[in-house]
Amino acid sequence: MQPDWHASALAILRRALGAEAVFRDGQAEAIQAAVTPSSRTLVVQRTGWGKSLVYFVATQLLRQSGKGPTLLVSPLLSLMRNQQEMARRVGVRSASINSTNRDMWPDLERSVLANELDLLLVSPERLGNPTFAERLLPWVEQHCGLLVVDEAHCISDWGHDFRPDYRRILSTVGRLSPDASILGTTATANDRVIADVARQLGSLQVMRGPLMRESLRLRVVRLGDQAERLAFLAKYIPKLPGTGIVYALTVADVKRIAEWLCAEGIHAAAYHADLESNVRESLEDRFQRNEIKVLCATTALGMGYDKGDVSFVIHFQRPGSIIAYYQQIGRAGRTLNLAEVVLLEGWEDDEINAYFIESAFPNRGVFEAIQARLGQGDVGSINALVSHTNFTYGQVEKAVRLMEVAGAIRREGRRYVLADELWGFAELRSEEVVAARKMELAQMREYAETPRCRMEFLARALDDPTAAPCGRCDRCRPAVAPSIDHTTTLRALRFLQRHVQVIEPKKMFPAGVFAEGRKKIPDAEVLEQGLALGVYGDAGWGKLVRQGKYHAGRYSDELLEPAVEAIRSMSVVPEWLTWIPSLRHPELVPDFGKRLADALGIPALACLERTEAPEQKSMHNASRQFLNVWSTFRVATSPPQAAGLLFDDIVDSGWTLTACGVLLLRSGASRIVPFALASARPREEP
Repeated sequence: MQPDWHASALAILRRALGAEAVFRDGQAEAIQAAVTPSSRTLVVQRTGWGKSLVYFVATQLLRQSGKGPTLLVSPLLSLMRNQQEMARRVGVRSASINSTNRDMWPDLERSVLANELDLLLVSPERLGNPTFAERLLPWVEQHCGLLVVDEAHCISDWGHDFRPDYRRILSTVGRLSPDASILGTTATANDRVIADVARQLGSLQVMRGPLMRESLRLRVVRLGDQAERLAFLAKYIPKLPGTGIVYALTVADVKRIAEWLCAEGIHAAAYHADLESNVRESLEDRFQRNEIKVLCATTALGMGYDKGDVSFVIHFQRPGSIIAYYQQIGRAGRTLNLAEVVLLEGWEDDEINAYFIESAFPNRGVFEAIQARLGQGDVGSINALVSHTNFTYGQVEKAVRLMEVAGAIRREGRRYVLADELWGFAELRSEEVVAARKMELAQMREYAETPRCRMEFLARALDDPTAAPCGRCDRCRPAVAPSIDHTTTLRALRFLQRHVQVIEPKKMFPAGVFAEGRKKIPDAEVLEQGLALGVYGDAGWGKLVRQGKYHAGRYSDELLEPAVEAIRSMSVVPEWLTWIPSLRHPELVPDFGKRLADALGIPALACLERTEAPEQKSMHNASRQFLNVWSTFRVATSPPQAAGLLFDDIVDSGWTLTACGVLLLRSGASRIVPFALASARPREEP
């Protein structure tokens, strides 16, 4: 770096961080690379090293030399908010265009076109937005001085957080002005990911630092079930100083953990992608101010989130890969000498991760069905494509996005048309990627079982040549096994047993069932809000449901008392009970239904019967699920003109209860309240 560049860069740094601030090893060199015209650089440095400082200082230098603004592609809104705050401290005028600030778009657009912003932050999905791509992106691509791809591992097929829209960056790269520079940053790129990023972005200068985290003390704790893990959290967290994060794999688990910790007197809150943006932002701010002891989070609070004094990170379940795990534990100990990192293991870890792996890519049939439909000249919305196939909305939506990014189809308004008739499924390399994900899952299991230093294991898995024993983890310095008293575990078990699941009534029929679009269910045919006693297979009542369905062949009488208690807590008091009949297990549900009706003191009536039909679990979208019930069930005995309880053992999509409930309401029942012993384990994306 020329002396004048270095002096200017150091001045920017000290304005932001104080008069004594100096660059860390490698930062000045990375800044020099970023401001070199036409350069392409990938910086791989551990979390907390200061990768964002590199592109903020580089942006200032480029703007001082008359270059256009920086375009920063960033994956998460929480990360963007942190980046904007850091940009402000460095004196960079920044703005983000995203789904949460629509009212600001006109003003932001004018600021961009007037060259009044130093840095524009967008998600990769924004690059595919028709309005953005038409009105702003061409100007930005023409004038951009620096393109920053944050969390650059996501551009790779092998990146742990596969984001197909990251591929849109490649089109932007091809349209940049010749002297624009490109900077990729990540903390989690092994040799395979680096090679794949280089294959896509072109020849890269890779600037790599050590990934060992001296402040982290790693340990793994093996516990039997969810009740024991909840008990561990309740006993362990109060002993820890400061604030921390508990990560879980699903939204449902995050909510449950936060509720349990609050019940135990620990100030906790749930953070996940289903929350409104203003709620997430409020939680982030309160957590930054240490007003919340524990943030229970999915991966929505992940890459790049910066709170320097996070003193502990606990994983309620094992993540699916070393890359994901290293990213998440990187939230801890950035400005501390010591932070605790604990991995808990549970029986459902592999099951949930396997689901995420298998659902990351729709199967070949989804792509071929879409291609065939559009190839016939049909112009299809996603809803229309779903209604004509036996695939879920999520599968079709993912396939459409992948095909659009690949150029196989194009969007015209809200509909899609075939753009490349020669495109083939093999181009996605999905089978290779899924196989790699399974290997990563096995590697994560190996981490939990390794007899050697855990930090060294992580660093070697990320191809860090400086990997060495850390001297702190539970393998280097064996820790005393946690002591969890029976009383707390029993209390956690009772909590899970009381944690009933709400069955929300459906308000709309599925698309294409009774009309081309979705059709509202008449008010008189909408079911009441119902309940499921627990989650299938969990440590509460779900374990007994699993045993009854697949081992004992009969549901235990232990389920009767809590079922009666849950039903009597409902706002609608049922006066009779009927059940969902099954051709494959004809006695299982009626047997418990009759015992339940007897315990409630109401009559049990066999109102419904079913003709031969495919298993409901073979129906993969709402339209097929509803029709598979609607066309094969009928009311055999007219129900009383009073409120009735419609009982099933396990509720999944809810369409069986909905369709049968509508039939009963049309046959004279005044109200129908659904009740199930368990809901299928939720599989929400974070």
